[in-house]
Amino acid sequence: MAESAPVVRELNVADTVYDITWQTADEGPDITRGERHRTYFFDLPGDVPTLVDTCFQNRADYLFEGIERTGVEPERLIITHRHLDHIGAFDEVVERYDLETWVPEDDNVVEIDDYGIDIQTEPDHLFGDRERIGRFETVHVPGHSPGNSVLVDEEAGFAHCADTVCGSDRRGLPPGYLLHPPQATHTNQPAEAAVEAEVNLEKLLDYEFDVALLNHGTPVFEDASEKLDRYVNFESNFTSTEQSIHARDRNTIEADDLYTLLDEE
Repeated sequence: MAESAPVVRELNVADTVYDITWQTADEGPDITRGERHRTYFFDLPGDVPTLVDTCFQNRADYLFEGIERTGVEPERLIITHRHLDHIGAFDEVVERYDLETWVPEDDNVVEIDDYGIDIQTEPDHLFGDRERIGRFETVHVPGHSPGNSVLVDEEAGFAHCADTVCGSDRRGLPPGYLLHPPQATHTNQPAEAAVEAEVNLEKLLDYEFDVALLNHGTPVFEDASEKLDRYVNFESNFTSTEQSIHARDRNTIEADDLYTLLDEE
């Protein structure tokens, strides 16, 4: 199949947010086939044009074409986490645009050699938790990667969640809701990191945002923080703690005991 031009969409989120799809679900190697890959580009009032994450190194030209179609040149690059579809073209983007770079301190791109990554450009700034970068506040949500971070702009009412959560349609469900990404996407992370990543979602409940921008699956454009709260605090859906098997006993429940508990309901 011939590879297509990038798809650029101006989102009805704030002035102005672009979704640049640099690889469609039908393109790329088998390992990524079926997943759309995108980068978000922000040109918000009172801030400099900001690109969040890059792309696979071999898709840099598609990202560049998408940026050119917006008519805006980025002046800042923020990286959310260390995975290849987010940092692969770091050197190429910096060389082309000579922009200011911000990278999570626990995911410093020049210290990563996963899958042969060999980034040479030292970032201008390393950031941690609850820092300000222009209009964004950083929220460190480790697990998916050690430095995995979300960027929140409460004034505009959105959170750039990257891979911290994914759209429900990524797992074959109707779109419009948020799910924790599958463990298989936690590249080079131990199994317990997937549990840590889900537990740490609670940090995002300190913020209110209507929109959750996602790199995989359909973004959520309505009541995003409320939906995330329901997902994280799922046991509150029960009318009492006695109705939740999970609330009764946090220890491992044997199968026979589980069926006994269900029969008691």
